[in-house]
Amino acid sequence: MRCITALFCLFIAAGASGAELATAPSVSNWHVKTSPHFEILHESVWSPSSISLELEKIFASMRLKMAMFAPWMVKEKSRIYIYASQDSYVNGEFNPPRWSKGLAYSSKKTVVVYDTGDILKLKAVIAHELSHLYFEGYFGEKLKYPPQWLNEGLAVYLEESVSPEGGPWSRALAYFPPERQVVFPGFFSLKIDQLKSEARISDWYLQAYGTVLYLYRPHTRVQFKAFCEALRTGEKVETALWKGYRVREGADFGNKWSVWLESYSPPGSSLKPGGASASFDFKPVQFSSFSFTNFGSKK
Repeated sequence: MRCITALFCLFIAAGASGAELATAPSVSNWHVKTSPHFEILHESVWSPSSISLELEKIFASMRLKMAMFAPWMVKEKSRIYIYASQDSYVNGEFNPPRWSKGLAYSSKKTVVVYDTGDILKLKAVIAHELSHLYFEGYFGEKLKYPPQWLNEGLAVYLEESVSPEGGPWSRALAYFPPERQVVFPGFFSLKIDQLKSEARISDWYLQAYGTVLYLYRPHTRVQFKAFCEALRTGEKVETALWKGYRVREGADFGNKWSVWLESYSPPGSSLKPGGASASFDFKPVQFSSFSFTNFGSKK
């Protein structure tokens, strides 16, 4: 298992999702495919199976949720670099941290990943990084950066939405024990670099995902957009919650979220959770398509 101290230090460093690209590698060194919304550059002679079609499916699943933040995504192509392996990715022109599995450069409309040979995991990583691409660009228009919990929670939400039946996060959320949750409003100010164990990091991501899911799914796109716009203009979370949802920060929001979570069931399930199992031990490093530190973190 990775040293916790080393893992903690990695989170303190600037996250991969928001890094900016000085110069892109020459396109002539890559094999290029195009689709209506992507320019796909792959290092191997053969691209991942049906990658153009799979990317357009990802786009279709994300468009309704993200076009309000990135209207350019409909008419402009995003560029996706797919390295042939982790070694070539780590040692390539983008100089990513070894722990990362994806990079997103919002100002360049570029995502960088590597092929693991598993198309489902590749799709999840690309969806996660595209979320950062679209959402960080939206905040970047005002020279702002989104709150960490909102940025990462939304990225996990978009990762999960790639699969209609849901993924590991949605299944784990149904059995998220109250004692593992951080009380609101404290959660809104909690940062990853303040967490010193893998269990707490995984719980933080699960709660971030659950919070975004609650703000988006039972309500409306208009409410979520109003909430994000208030944050983008510099409003505090409590003010943004009032403007978007007419709920107060703290006990009011926390109580509503807890009631919603008690009745939550994952996609494709007709069963309501009857309380968490005593053996609940959700670990994204085991269940998710990528490890903890793949989620680019920012202060």
